[in-house]
Amino acid sequence: MRPGRTCGTGPLPYGEVMNPRLLLLFALAVPAAAVVVEVNLPLKELRLKDGMLFTDVAVRSFNTASGTTLLMANKDLVSVRTILLPDDVAARLREMSPAQTKEEAEAEKLQEAADRKKAAETAERRQRLAEEEAQAVRAASRSLNVKAAAETAARADRVVDAVARFAEERAKAHFKYQDAPHSNIGAVVSSDIFLQNPEPVPGWGGRYRVEGVAYRQYINNQASGFGRGRREFEILIQTYENRKPEIVEIRIK
Repeated sequence: MRPGRTCGTGPLPYGEVMNPRLLLLFALAVPAAAVVVEVNLPLKELRLKDGMLFTDVAVRSFNTASGTTLLMANKDLVSVRTILLPDDVAARLREMSPAQTKEEAEAEKLQEAADRKKAAETAERRQRLAEEEAQAVRAASRSLNVKAAAETAARADRVVDAVARFAEERAKAHFKYQDAPHSNIGAVVSSDIFLQNPEPVPGWGGRYRVEGVAYRQYINNQASGFGRGRREFEILIQTYENRKPEIVEIRIK
């Protein structure tokens, strides 16, 4: 090279030849290019090992160093990992590829190992995400079940409380105004009602039985004085979803 001339990457002037030593240095500085083998392998159907399906596809080329294959599918170029190709297609491509150097074979092994590691990490990540999602679903289901059970128990308690209040009100009214209208009992001066807890009646949805005792002091119409009495009774009450309870029967024991 002439004095004062710098070495660049642009073309040399016409008639000049680069120094052979510079050519050698340039060749050593540039990494070896990947081996790209151009082919034309049409296929009616190509299903990759990960499940992806291509129809009316053709293999255009494959890169032995990077481990990728270029497909033409629906007029679009698609790059896929060669390791994902079916075994028969991969075997046909190996027959078309030139003999590999030792360096290329080592690079292909490293690439396959990296692909297997990446696939294992992806599968592990998906498994972990699936387990976390399933755990979250189970936790949400348990929370909903606990909440539903608590709401059901609270609703049942509210129904029982409502039945008890209803039974007490109706028992007071019955033994003050309606019980034994043709007897010697006149006006009821005072009364006390003692009730047991409501109990559901088997075989009757929403029906409850309430047992109790009524104590009364009343005016005796025949003796012109006061009288006292005690009566045991049982009330059957029918409840409804959006209606007030109803008295089915009051039985005097």
